[in-house]
Amino acid sequence: MSCFYGEVINLSLRDISMLKKFKIVCIKKRFLGLVKIYTVELPSEKIEEIAKNFQSNMSTNLKKEWYITFHNRERVIVIFRTRIFYLSGKGITPIHGKILDISHAEDKENWNELISYAKKLGIPNSQCDFLPEDFSKRTY
Repeated sequence: MSCFYGEVINLSLRDISMLKKFKIVCIKKRFLGLVKIYTVELPSEKIEEIAKNFQSNMSTNLKKEWYITFHNRERVIVIFRTRIFYLSGKGITPIHGKILDISHAEDKENWNELISYAKKLGIPNSQCDFLPEDFSKRTY
């Protein structure tokens, strides 16, 4: 069975207990443990429904826009409170902390639209990497 991986920051959710429904692969801690980045394994069969459930649970507490990324080798889903992007993952090689290089992307137009949307929401370039660095090397 194929799956997606989700990259979810604890502060991006109103209720993080929803993560318990999925296998937690790892947790990275930042800023003295206040920020936790969960990598979760998600079933492919209901990924659109799962994306909408995460979207409806996104936090508005910190006056900051958040995004959540689901990905596998073929597809990338980037979830904002008001919009969900469905993209091809082909040709993408992210570098942590740098705006995503989409020069070899199969789906350039949609990636450009995503990056423009994120910038309009005030997300800085350093957070427009959208995917983990090991994205192109992962086994899904």
